[in-house]
Amino acid sequence: MTGKTLKKPQVPRSRFENTRRTRMSAGLPIGLILFMLAPTGCESPPRPQGLTVTDSAGVRIIELGPDPDGVAERRVLADEPDWVIRSREDDPSFVVSKVVDVELLSQGRIAVADDVGNEVLVFDSAGRHVATWGGAGDGPGEFRRLGWLASKPPDSLGVGDFRLFRVTVLDASGRFVRNVETASGMTRSAGTVPGRPIGLLSDGSVVTVVYRSPAPVEGSQRPEVEVTVIPPSGEGAEVVGTWPGDELSPFLEDGLLQMTAPPFGRRFHIAASPDGVWLADDDHWEFRQYSAGGRLRTVVRSTVSPTAVSDRLLEERIAEKYRHVSPGPELEGFKADQRRIAGHATTPGFGSMLGTVSGGVAIGEYQAGRAPTRTWVVVDSTGGVTTVDLPGALEVKRWGPDWVIGVVSDELDRDEIRWYRILGAVGEGGG
Repeated sequence: MTGKTLKKPQVPRSRFENTRRTRMSAGLPIGLILFMLAPTGCESPPRPQGLTVTDSAGVRIIELGPDPDGVAERRVLADEPDWVIRSREDDPSFVVSKVVDVELLSQGRIAVADDVGNEVLVFDSAGRHVATWGGAGDGPGEFRRLGWLASKPPDSLGVGDFRLFRVTVLDASGRFVRNVETASGMTRSAGTVPGRPIGLLSDGSVVTVVYRSPAPVEGSQRPEVEVTVIPPSGEGAEVVGTWPGDELSPFLEDGLLQMTAPPFGRRFHIAASPDGVWLADDDHWEFRQYSAGGRLRTVVRSTVSPTAVSDRLLEERIAEKYRHVSPGPELEGFKADQRRIAGHATTPGFGSMLGTVSGGVAIGEYQAGRAPTRTWVVVDSTGGVTTVDLPGALEVKRWGPDWVIGVVSDELDRDEIRWYRILGAVGEGGG
């Protein structure tokens, strides 16, 4: 379904051009659209027949069987995004690239974490660039490596910094409030990297991960990671648990130990949601939600079979990994190294995991290369399950009850931020 096109705002010196398309009445601001799509105003989708939900010792277990798509309600993405934020084509000096996260603020504003300038760019409900918060540096309100954004009730923003190992809290005007240090005051064993902030819970607790350094030996390995939650006071940390981390393959080349991720290497996925943290190992299709105190709440699992790795699939995966490397001997050397350390007979069980704004989880299928679409399975906070196909190039940043926000990059690494509505079941006319 193609929506009506809203009149493009005339902003001669805005850093970005904003295009909005909506089937709602012309002139509705994004802020009102956000209000209309807010979780409190949306009914949970019906739980499809054939889905097994059981409780064991207070833990909700959701069994999806061998085909999650077959037991879920299928929904459909709107043909066109409601709005798009992109670089201005008439001003080459204003280019947005390397968007690491997008978050919704009060009054319909949108915050964008820009990794190039270590800045938080703020847009109003009409898509105009109205403020820039932060910048490169070590001082209060400055950043070294932006990792994520998270709105913090009632009206502030948490900004994760991967290099400074801290979360910066800003007020509604972008003024510095405080830092939560995630490395200091934590007991760490030898051979670990300081706690990296991963996300923010609605009560202000910070989800962190402590990584163990890989062993300096050849052969595939998965150094352990410890997931912790730091309370709003910043004092102490609740250990959620320890799991195998991302797979690495150290190898010797010219007498030096090199480190790389092997093709189809297994990964540990972490996603904060408002009331807990979702954890999953993509070696198999299972997702676990823990409370801030480390209590297991929900398990979502399936017996879906992963795809067998063929020579064609291997070459597609390697080509996607090095798509930005210029042709030449160096590229061929990278490819040869990847072929040498490839050892998995199957692909990972899934490709992406994202906590939804209402506390559920969205799971994207694994793709070796770039495909036109990617199927996502969404489990809401009540146990209802839906599926929807999204554009394969869309890197999802936020998932709401009836909408999704993601980023698409072009061949010049320019980013577009897109907001799509998710409509009702296939064949229906609305969400």
